[in-house]
Amino acid sequence: MRVKLRKNQSSFPAEIFQEKELKTLELVAEGLNEVPSDIKRLSSLENLTLQTPLVTTIPKEVFELPILKILKIKGAAITDLPSAKPAKSLEKIQFTQLQLQLLPKWFYELENLIELDLTGNKLTTLAKEFSNLVKLRRLILDNNSFSQLPEAIYHMKNLKHLSLDGNPFSEEEKEIISSKLGIWF
Repeated sequence: MRVKLRKNQSSFPAEIFQEKELKTLELVAEGLNEVPSDIKRLSSLENLTLQTPLVTTIPKEVFELPILKILKIKGAAITDLPSAKPAKSLEKIQFTQLQLQLLPKWFYELENLIELDLTGNKLTTLAKEFSNLVKLRRLILDNNSFSQLPEAIYHMKNLKHLSLDGNPFSEEEKEIISSKLGIWF
């Protein structure tokens, strides 16, 4: 279900909560400034996309949806993520054009994560626990603030695609990355 709110609509449409078997929800809402914690009532969601530029926080209940596989949050003013007990079912995450500077500790427990797109944030580093994401095959870190490639990435055996465009790497760092990973800038 794709829901596009009117420009001046600032509240989450309550009628969505009546959809007990809803598997996919794409919410495009320029005027929405809050995602309610009642989203936990959508326990059948497998795919959730939020395109909400005024939202500054995401409730932990979004990450705890029990069978959620794909989560996309685009173009919001989010600087950090809440403490949560995330669904182990998450396979694909896209947090693009946010303001994230760090990933929370629970993020490194996403054992089934295959694809991760963090384009357009303010990340400068990733914790060493990032290498716990052993199933990760696709990682996009374009347009962040990395001056050095996090060491954990060098130890990720299943990583098949890595994109690093638009980061302020020095020429020396680019040479190191190229020699270790065969990536060309």
